[in-house]
Amino acid sequence: MNSVTYIANDRYAFEVATLTAILRSIFDERIAAYPRPTDPAEAYERVHVALRAARFVDLGEPRVINGRVEPERYRDLVEALATLEPDAVTGTIEADQVKLALAEVGAILPESAREGETAVLLTFNS
Repeated sequence: MNSVTYIANDRYAFEVATLTAILRSIFDERIAAYPRPTDPAEAYERVHVALRAARFVDLGEPRVINGRVEPERYRDLVEALATLEPDAVTGTIEADQVKLALAEVGAILPESAREGETAVLLTFNS
């Protein structure tokens, strides 16, 4: 498992919004292309490029594995984000889904979560 990475709240909000917009765009393109199947590798590549551009995690050196460019680290995070399914209620990718993937798979949280963690520990210990 990756060690926990905390990033500034405003930067975290920006990156979540950016990733959400990219994932919504990919989903919208799949709908527009229906019934023609879309290439899942394209979603993977676009998420990989977005995470690499964001630079809030070190993906390591890119490698070619099975004909596709893969990061040295955080492959599971790229895969988790690229394969998100739309929310059952709204029918689109939601920011909360992106946040959950970042937290569960990438161990990436906003700085405010660190403050909450301290408060929880203090409450628990008293």
